Amino acid sequence: MRSYRLPVMFSALLLASAVSPLAGEASAQPPPRTTPKATATPAATPTPTTTTTATPAATTTPTTTPTATPTTTPATTPTPPATSTASTVAPDQLFEQALRAYHNALLTRKLGQQDLRKEDVAFHVTEAEGLMAAGRVDEAIADLAAIVEHPQFDLFADSEEGHAAVFRLGDALATAGIYETARVYLRRAIESKGAWDNGGLWARRAVRRLVDVALESQEYATVYKDLQAVPATAPAEVRGEIAYMNGRAQEDAKNPDGALLAYAEVPQTSRFWAQATYLSALIDVEKGSYKEGENLLCKVADPKRAANTTPVFADEKFFAIRDLARLGLGRIAHEQGRNDDARYYYYLVPRDSDRLAEALYEGATTRYEKKDYEGARELLDDLKALGVHNRYEDEAWVLDAWVDLARCRFPEADAKLTAFLARYEPVRDTARRIAQNDVAMARLLAAVHSGSDAGGTEVGGASPEVMRTIAALVRLDPAYDRVERRRAVLEREASGLVYAVGAIGDMQRTIATNGGVRPTADETNDDARRAKEARASIDGVEHQIADLEAAKAPADQVNAMRQQLADLKARLQQGAAATAANGAGAAGASGELPPGADLPDLLRADQGKGQELQARVAQARKELGDAETALAKDALHRLDLRLSRLLRRARLGRIETVLGRKRALEVEIEAIRLGFLPQDAVDSLEAARFLEDNQEYWPFEGDDWPDEYVGGEMQ
Repeated sequence: MRSYRLPVMFSALLLASAVSPLAGEASAQPPPRTTPKATATPAATPTPTTTTTATPAATTTPTTTPTATPTTTPATTPTPPATSTASTVAPDQLFEQALRAYHNALLTRKLGQQDLRKEDVAFHVTEAEGLMAAGRVDEAIADLAAIVEHPQFDLFADSEEGHAAVFRLGDALATAGIYETARVYLRRAIESKGAWDNGGLWARRAVRRLVDVALESQEYATVYKDLQAVPATAPAEVRGEIAYMNGRAQEDAKNPDGALLAYAEVPQTSRFWAQATYLSALIDVEKGSYKEGENLLCKVADPKRAANTTPVFADEKFFAIRDLARLGLGRIAHEQGRNDDARYYYYLVPRDSDRLAEALYEGATTRYEKKDYEGARELLDDLKALGVHNRYEDEAWVLDAWVDLARCRFPEADAKLTAFLARYEPVRDTARRIAQNDVAMARLLAAVHSGSDAGGTEVGGASPEVMRTIAALVRLDPAYDRVERRRAVLEREASGLVYAVGAIGDMQRTIATNGGVRPTADETNDDARRAKEARASIDGVEHQIADLEAAKAPADQVNAMRQQLADLKARLQQGAAATAANGAGAAGASGELPPGADLPDLLRADQGKGQELQARVAQARKELGDAETALAKDALHRLDLRLSRLLRRARLGRIETVLGRKRALEVEIEAIRLGFLPQDAVDSLEAARFLEDNQEYWPFEGDDWPDEYVGGEMQ
């Protein structure tokens, strides 16, 4: 058994380090809000949310202050939050105990890699880097863990190769979403002997990665403790990373003054300088200090500053933050009634920006409020010329009609409002039907989350264009993204568990043929595989029911399919309960292995651990699924409220067009009474309109020539 096959044995351990934190996050997700409102999550790329209020013409006006999603995090001295984990082994000992036991068992049988050399460490680090670049993260983790937890790795732990191996392992684990275990190795890369010598390349990269982990997982308190070992003499950009993370923690703890102090410590040489400046401006604006907030946003939005600093100090997210800063400046100017300044700031958003549609819509709103209807029309035409779905297309449609109303073009306004009702009533009704079907809802939001074409989502009775419209309009809560990431980690590691259990069975058979133990793995009794097939069958039946309902099939046929669906769900629940019972029995039977356990005992223990993890995977999958469903229904409910509000405004707008026509007729009648002919009546007196094709009209030029017309002869 060669050393590179050793990592197959601890795939179950890798999943064990992932399941419990994922389940804890799922249970901690907030329920859907009764009165939802949009929020923003300014992480590495802060994204402000545009809350809208009605203008006098029933349009929507962006407010000035996008807010950040609050969560409970530490203030000045962070304390680690309580986390629910079922693992009895600390993360820093999880790999160490299991892999050292396997190493010892293999060395006892004179298998595996007997000695470890520095060249081997460097080779495996290079190999893992290639695997990471190819997206084979789990293989990179397995390769690096086998080296880092080798009994002889301590001989090279303080070398450049050792530092690189530890950092790469922590980085790979963080990329896979196994944050708790990743922090262990990243902290080791900071605290190891000589980590900060000669510039501390790997220590600085470990700090950077830990900050990313804190921003992704929002575990600011625990990461803050991990960074206690960073020396005070660390480079300014390293201290800036920690200052930005502390600012986020202070802000989430609803301590804006502490957040401002922390953000002020982020130097311009830091990759987070733009984010820190932008968030500081938001805090000032929320406190009512518009001038200070505008000055901070100008530092980020200034085109000259961007040209000077972007290539050197900023990361790829700088341009997105710059566009947000320009939108923020436009909103501040709009809030203060400086509509011309707002127009200039919105104009600064470039044509290739993802925020262009937002800038055009908000710019049109400011021009409408200034009564510059031609300017509003021009911006709305630019928005329509983009030819793509955007999250403001419904509100822009209503605003377009209200611009025509303001210009007394009542037929055009009525036509647009009629078209809006015909377009978005089916969208609203389809969104309601999707909210009642978990499978259809999951398919739609999966397309929204991945950015794929929602028109290919198969939902019975819904046209592709309606699905694309819903996907463009729905606004997901930031918590939905976190649940999706954790669910993706769980599914990936669960699939690795199936492979690991099969590999353990192969190893047991190999040992049994040489006079060892008989394998305990039974490939025909794969609970995970059968559960996956059952879920696929349930999805298929639900899809058939949706198609039958869309085709208006007979009720008895639909009821028969519903009964079949209920039977499948009941069988799946019974299987999950049996898996949990088997997992609990296997966990009790495996127990703690004595020191110096032989290879067959280790394999048998891991086989039992695999069965135990299958039950925990089922429970974590259920909790994450419930949280995802609740957040998805909340998003569709908010979309329903929004479209219902706009549809009511469109109906009121049609009433306004009728009243406008009536008032126009009254004005015309009053003008005729006073002796003024309307323009269409004046046009009807033009002689040229009554000429035949063989006649020519010479307009009067001021001279009267009696001999040039019939009846003018001299008597």
